[in-house]
Amino acid sequence: MSVPEQPSLVVCFGEAMLRQSQDNGGNIQISPGGAEYNVACALANLGISAKWVTSLPANETAELITHPAIESGAQLTIIHSEHPVGEYQIVSEKQTVAYNRTDSAFAHLKLGDIEWRHEINGARWLVTSGITPLLGDGPKANWAAAMTFAELDGTLVALDLNHRPMLGTFEELWSEVEPRLRQIHLLVLSPTTLLTLTGQSSLAILEALRAKWNLPYLACTWKEEEQDFQKRWSAVAHSRGITTTEERRVTHRPVEPLGGGDAWLAGFIDGLIEGLEPDDCCHRGDLLAALTQQTFGDLGNVSREELSRWESIEGAVDLLQDG
Repeated sequence: MSVPEQPSLVVCFGEAMLRQSQDNGGNIQISPGGAEYNVACALANLGISAKWVTSLPANETAELITHPAIESGAQLTIIHSEHPVGEYQIVSEKQTVAYNRTDSAFAHLKLGDIEWRHEINGARWLVTSGITPLLGDGPKANWAAAMTFAELDGTLVALDLNHRPMLGTFEELWSEVEPRLRQIHLLVLSPTTLLTLTGQSSLAILEALRAKWNLPYLACTWKEEEQDFQKRWSAVAHSRGITTTEERRVTHRPVEPLGGGDAWLAGFIDGLIEGLEPDDCCHRGDLLAALTQQTFGDLGNVSREELSRWESIEGAVDLLQDG
């Protein structure tokens, strides 16, 4: 008699790719990365039941992505494809990212490939991003279907807008997201996106937008660069007002320019699942993002024990004093 699959508390849908970048020693390294993939792995490392839904080829290349996810404890739903894994390259000297994903397995997804009612059944959260609807008609159709089934089943939706200019204009992305705001419970914007939407990037405008869109949570993260280190803080507008961690910033020295926003989202959702107040959810996200960016690669593999140790510090946290 087979044991029925246990539903995941968090379901993440999106593409993961293989990234090529240089480590601190100048050696070329190949490692996996992708917004929703990163969130699933971060949550699984914290002990949260998380599942990642995607499309990959059935070959050794795909195993470079699936193996770290399995090691983290994440469950996987893979739609197998004859098409390759997408790739991206970090160009350190230019601080840019070059993508090769137009013919990827994920880009070739078709509506109907994923049984969304089954995948979302029993989940508390669905995590996706604004990257997916710009990857092609099939990814967009599945992205829309996932949110529709989430709404029907009472699953909360977290969406990091995460605009990637190389995939399309902001107007193209917003035309897909705006009609679905009623389905979204947590929307994460960047200061740049706030500026694009309103001409401002202030806390007041964040609070005003939340009220206008009637969202349960509207969040934004800030990074302040100072010499070779960074101070990270965030804010979230909610039904009771607005909360910020500006007075308890997290100071760290990032090894990686990528992965921080995904880790922040994982930390914030983890806090909501635990029932923390919005400011503590933000602080948990800040810490998880900073800890993740202090290791090479998109995945930080931060444990619950390590995160809790830093959370026990009152006020601002300086990760540079570790050790």
